Amino acid sequence: DMAGRYYSVEFVDPQDGTVFAYVGRRVTGTNAGNFLISGPGWNGTVPSGATQLSSPNNSVFVIGRVLVKSNSDLGTAYDLAKQTQLTPLDRWQARQ
Repeated sequence: DMAGRYYSVEFVDPQDGTVFAYVGRRVTGTNAGNFLISGPGWNGTVPSGATQLSSPNNSVFVIGRVLVKSNSDLGTAYDLAKQTQLTPLDRWQARQ
């Protein structure tokens, strides 16, 4: 949960620079969420409670941003940014 703060995670195809998905305050809100990044041809089952982000490529640039309001806010923004995790699907499913 980003506590209402502006943040964004941009998913980019590194071959041509195309942005194929965004997660963030403007698109998905600031509550916690689970997103499955899948490559072309993936035909598995999207876990309940997860949203699929279909990549046109098996490689993905992931660019995350969290708004820092001032120098004194840097620690809080950093703590919020650390909540963002990339986890392989098999490990994520094992924790559920």
